[in-house]
Amino acid sequence: MKKSKRLRVAMVAPPFGDIGGPEVLVKQLTNALLKIGADVTLFAPADWKTKAKHIPTLSQSLWNMADFKKQTRRVRNNLIVSSQVKILAYQKDFDIIHLNSQGLAYAIGINATIPCVLSLHNKIITSAFKQFKKAKIYTVSLSKAQQGKFKTSANIWNGISTKDTPYSLKRGRHLIFIGRLTDYKGADTAIQVAKEANKKLLIFGRIGATIERQTYFKEKIKPLIDGKQIVYMDEVSNKKIYHYLRDAEALLFPLRRPDICPMIVSEALACGTPIIGTVIQPLPELLGKNNKIATLSNRKRDLVRAAKNTDQFDRKECRKYAEKYFDSSIMAEKYIKLYKKILRDKQG
Repeated sequence: MKKSKRLRVAMVAPPFGDIGGPEVLVKQLTNALLKIGADVTLFAPADWKTKAKHIPTLSQSLWNMADFKKQTRRVRNNLIVSSQVKILAYQKDFDIIHLNSQGLAYAIGINATIPCVLSLHNKIITSAFKQFKKAKIYTVSLSKAQQGKFKTSANIWNGISTKDTPYSLKRGRHLIFIGRLTDYKGADTAIQVAKEANKKLLIFGRIGATIERQTYFKEKIKPLIDGKQIVYMDEVSNKKIYHYLRDAEALLFPLRRPDICPMIVSEALACGTPIIGTVIQPLPELLGKNNKIATLSNRKRDLVRAAKNTDQFDRKECRKYAEKYFDSSIMAEKYIKLYKKILRDKQG
């Protein structure tokens, strides 16, 4: 490690936008690292707002480009590659590179002259993981459930700045579902629970462009949206999401299959909002058996009962739990510890 007053971190963001899960995590981690004294430079599209030093990787985030839907696969791939490999031209100015996209991590890691850390925001694929190891990339799983059999360099939960997240101790006025509108997230189950509990449900999430996602929305979600009890709110900024979360009785999160480390769990709790979901990992890992903050069950009737009786939850306990386990300062300290260990091992 080069001698420097502060650890110099190059944080490389995904190029799509700044409202997706990995993108929000990058912003939260960047800000938290700055607060504990790291010298962070964010490599992200020019339309990102950040307190860190900023080296633009694209003139605009992909989702914000006027021709996004018209781009050919080759054009879009070229933009993605360009955004991610830009760090290689600047690597001499840093001690460590922190990557957040698996797709091009190998290409960067194999050509980098300084250590690379990769946060695994997606499912771990064996063949790709072997490539990461070959490129000597230090991998970070985001939950034990995601980690599974893979020997990652660290396991670090996603976090958010609880100090910057206003919360409410009032019961709330509606149920809420937030997530990609895909089968495994269970938005259709959330609708069924809300209907049987006779509660209003607000649905936030991206429909997606794939045929599978379009079909799921058309067949399973759209017919049940009435604009009164079941309301589709599309996508909104994090600031607005927090507003609706604070006003919610509970977050419905009925996963059908394992997830990575959904940030909405920490965001909801930080807002004082309890969680009603399934016993699908990583929810049991993240929430434990604290029935003051969550009800987890694979039986729909239990979810309906919880939705009808949200007074059973303790919103103050939700907030305390988020501060204790999910604050971004905890996440940042763990990443700093990993960075320093990597650089010590490299020296030794």
